[in-house]
Amino acid sequence: MNYETFYGFEREPFADIPDPELFYSGPEHTRALVKLLHVVKKGRALGVLTGDVGCGKTTIARRILAELGKEDNYRSGLIILTHPDFGPEWFTRKLGELLGLNFNSSGRTEMVTRITKKLYSRYENGKQTVILIDEANNITNPEVYEEIRGFLNLELEYRRLITIILSGMQEMLDRIENNTSLRQRISTVVDLSPLNINSTKEYVKYRVEQAGGREELFDEEAYRLIFEFSRGIPRTINVICDNALLEGVLLKKKVVGGLILNRVGEELLLKE
Repeated sequence: MNYETFYGFEREPFADIPDPELFYSGPEHTRALVKLLHVVKKGRALGVLTGDVGCGKTTIARRILAELGKEDNYRSGLIILTHPDFGPEWFTRKLGELLGLNFNSSGRTEMVTRITKKLYSRYENGKQTVILIDEANNITNPEVYEEIRGFLNLELEYRRLITIILSGMQEMLDRIENNTSLRQRISTVVDLSPLNINSTKEYVKYRVEQAGGREELFDEEAYRLIFEFSRGIPRTINVICDNALLEGVLLKKKVVGGLILNRVGEELLLKE
């Protein structure tokens, strides 16, 4: 028996894939979402989201995409940079492909020209282009930041042709500091902090409820240990709860308590 059946879930509550439908609107994440959406809605140039690994940056990026998808006047897309070994030509080609362009053997200058025309065409049709770049800490080539700056310079009649959101670890800001012109185009910087103990509890309860489970599935000792072992990192919270529910099934416990959490903490090497 899987734990979804045992606990009466309608869907998996603690998957390790970011799910905008399970976005927890606690104070830490809501602040980041509101500030970045402000950048988008006001047509600002550049928004920056920083945070440690597993804090929920990708979830917020996907939530922004979901929000913009509800409105007809936005055209948005997401680039996830999985490795640092690329230059400005690769980046420009990737951006163009996200806009629906096919470059074949086009050179960099031609790609930039066609991207500019595409952005202008969208502008004429009342569409605002928003590009989110996740794992942007993998941008290590200064020329890529200069390429981003060049696209942010495109503006007409008091309106920019593109808004860009960069999401990554803190080291990304150190590199942006080296490009004064790009740094001056930043409209907001949001540092996504880990959840506090109250937010951790509400985060777990929210995901349980959204997945169709019972509200009081974990006891108070369990919540305390979830926070202690995870240090408020949502990705780690998901891993802990996923394992704890599986242990609960094996022990046939309808309420998951501290004994189960201590076992999970030891097995995941999270317990000091």
